[in-house]
Amino acid sequence: MTPEELDAQIELTDRKIVSLTRYWQHALPSVELPSRAQFLLWLRMFDYAFDAVYYGIGETATKCERLGGMSLDHAVRFCSKCAITFRKARALPQPPSDKYVKPESVAA
Repeated sequence: MTPEELDAQIELTDRKIVSLTRYWQHALPSVELPSRAQFLLWLRMFDYAFDAVYYGIGETATKCERLGGMSLDHAVRFCSKCAITFRKARALPQPPSDKYVKPESVAA
């Protein structure tokens, strides 16, 4: 890796953190903002996949609305759980939708 590539990767990570921070503030205004280290931890956990963390924040916002509020600790844990679930679901092989096989009738 060249120094230019490293600088570009650092800049991209910083932009992702800023975007996720703004999205958190927009989606969860009643919950205080996690630290920058928490956002960096999430990105590292999911191989810098922005969409996994974005999905987790969105699901956390939905649950926060249902509950009428959340603590920071609860929001961070729930967001992590949702992002992990999202990442696992994407890793599972998906059966092709065009190859539906009708189950055999049991009453034969």
